[in-house]
Amino acid sequence: MRLFIAEKPELGRAIAEGLDGNYKSGEGFIHKGNDIVTWAFGHILELAKPEEYNEKYKLWKLEDLPLPINEFKYLPKKESKKQLKIICDLINDDKITSIVNCGDADDEGQILIDEIVLYSKTSKPVFRVLINDLTPKAVKEEIAKIKPNTDFKGMSERGFARSQADWIVGINLTRAYTIIAKQNHFDGVLSVGRVQTPILGLVVARDKEFENFKSINYYSLIGDFENNNNIFKARLKTEEKILDENIAKEIKNTCENQNAKINLKTEDKKEYPPLPYNLLILQAECAKIFGFAPDKTLQITQSLREKHKAITYNRSDCQYLPETMFEESPKILESIKENLNNDEIKALIAGSDIKIKSKAFNDANISAHYGIIPTQNKISSQLTQDELVVYDLIAKRFIIQFFHPREYQTTTINLEINQRVFTATQNKTIKNGFRSLWQNIDGDKEEEQDNDKNEYDLSNLKDNDIAKCYSIQIEKKQTKPRPYYTMTTLLKDLNSVAKYVTDEKIKKLLMEKDKDKKGESGGIGTPATRSNHIKTLIERGYIEVSNDKKQIVKSTKKGKDLISLSPKSLTTPDMTALWFEQQKMIETLELQRKQFLEEVTKEVINEIQRINNNQDFKILEDESKPKIQCPQCNKGFLQKRKGKYGEFWGCSEYKEGCKAIYPDNKGKPNFETKQTTNDTSYKCPQCNKGFLQRIKSKNGKGWWWGCSEFKQGCKAMYYDDNGKPKIQSS
Repeated sequence: MRLFIAEKPELGRAIAEGLDGNYKSGEGFIHKGNDIVTWAFGHILELAKPEEYNEKYKLWKLEDLPLPINEFKYLPKKESKKQLKIICDLINDDKITSIVNCGDADDEGQILIDEIVLYSKTSKPVFRVLINDLTPKAVKEEIAKIKPNTDFKGMSERGFARSQADWIVGINLTRAYTIIAKQNHFDGVLSVGRVQTPILGLVVARDKEFENFKSINYYSLIGDFENNNNIFKARLKTEEKILDENIAKEIKNTCENQNAKINLKTEDKKEYPPLPYNLLILQAECAKIFGFAPDKTLQITQSLREKHKAITYNRSDCQYLPETMFEESPKILESIKENLNNDEIKALIAGSDIKIKSKAFNDANISAHYGIIPTQNKISSQLTQDELVVYDLIAKRFIIQFFHPREYQTTTINLEINQRVFTATQNKTIKNGFRSLWQNIDGDKEEEQDNDKNEYDLSNLKDNDIAKCYSIQIEKKQTKPRPYYTMTTLLKDLNSVAKYVTDEKIKKLLMEKDKDKKGESGGIGTPATRSNHIKTLIERGYIEVSNDKKQIVKSTKKGKDLISLSPKSLTTPDMTALWFEQQKMIETLELQRKQFLEEVTKEVINEIQRINNNQDFKILEDESKPKIQCPQCNKGFLQKRKGKYGEFWGCSEYKEGCKAIYPDNKGKPNFETKQTTNDTSYKCPQCNKGFLQRIKSKNGKGWWWGCSEFKQGCKAMYYDDNGKPKIQSS
């Protein structure tokens, strides 16, 4: 009996439908004929935290770095323990003779199931099936092509190498940067990561460009032309901006009242409906239309997929669809009509033509996933308003695939006068196609300048005819910087950061990394992880986002400081590009994962040595905050923090072991409180770990006792009895 392990429940159900035999549902699995299908929920194991290797790593100490991890441990995620146990019990069941890895068809999908297989410690044979199309027919075909999992060892090694290297860089450098920052009275964690830090670097660079920009004047010339009593406009074509007004005046004088030969070119073109959404484009659209943060859109789509089963895989980086899905389209459209049940959707579906097979249906462009579209499922529970508007967007983007393209004609004219060329372009719609019902599909496109618009139909002009330039206007303009990022423009830029890279080798590697990914062009991160990185940057105070629909993104002083302290390899996509080069060698087994991780560790050591005692870290110091030396360790400084029970003061060296805690008294630490960090008189009877400490009441009129481990969750509280805790004996 085979055990198929799918990456997600939706894929598990699709595999079950593609298998022969009687169907029987179990808790966390499906029995189908002679096979069993079970599933994960994405990664259900995670790399262990440092303290799970050694208790002493709970304390952040520079001398411990880099942490000497020889063999990485994987532990169950808290929310996935139950499903992991179900899977492992099935793997080790005597009836199961072989395991089938059904992770997504990329290295992340490969290791997601390999992690589980390794964790189970099974010695049973493991096979691999790659499934993109979830229709029963396609699933059957892929299962028939089943291969040994060992054929994908290189892919697996590559995936493990990347995730473990990210852990080495993120954990060690975050600790190192934070420890050294605290020596300069910095409050908080200074987190660093291979993807997170370059995203911040991108925002900081854009901010600096905008804030340091100095506008200059330039001059643009637009001419009025006449041909057979017909008037039209054309603008001077220049290689570079004209910065000298005298040059502009000279051109005006030499071209005005002169004849020009018309060079005319007319082309018939088609504008096809936009492809279905991938996660990045959906997040960008939701940010622009609804003001949703990327992680909010991710959460909404997660609910639509898992709770309501209303959409396909929501973390997709692909916009194309399997060709076999074209056959399922009428059923999907029927489900959309029933699920949304409004006049607009009914009219759109009525105006569609299911015989039209759009460019979206193309197997050659499918990656590990396919575009986000509605499923055939009838939604049984009510959608929230946020879920409804996002489902509506996804549904409309699918319906639009069954509309004809817009057909239009582009006319371009060039007019040469004294070796100067004036030009104009005009588009004329021949057939509206999908545009007849979809007007606001491309709100990002800039409108044509009003003074460049021609009322006259340029296609009526004749090639090689003569037009007279009877007047020229000189327009004084100012150069403008690129604006601050918005959430929409930042998300879109993250899939093409290579365009900002000046090192040709790095740029080439980034482009090569994405050569098989439609919609990605030298990007960093993945559509599924970018929103988490942006969320982390916001939560850590590196960037801030305006509280409006524009969602303007700016870096904070803390963010700018971190970038100024970090090396180029961290603040740019260089590390991602160079790792990609080495990961290709790992995949072909030319380079061992261990060797790669050793080199990454050496880079981490070099960086820790570079920043150790780095005086530049003084820029992190906040001069406005009072510096109160900790009276217990005499090393750190007291910092005001917010805890579960209100504000308190703790030592900056708490990660290094100092447990000094003082109540807040009108913005200052209350030193009258008895500190029991070094007083072991009263062991906490609830957690048996901490010690009771005497704390003055907020009103200053009394005392009470609480546990020193309150930050770790102990809620022990006792009345004060003449300077002792009043503990009731049982």
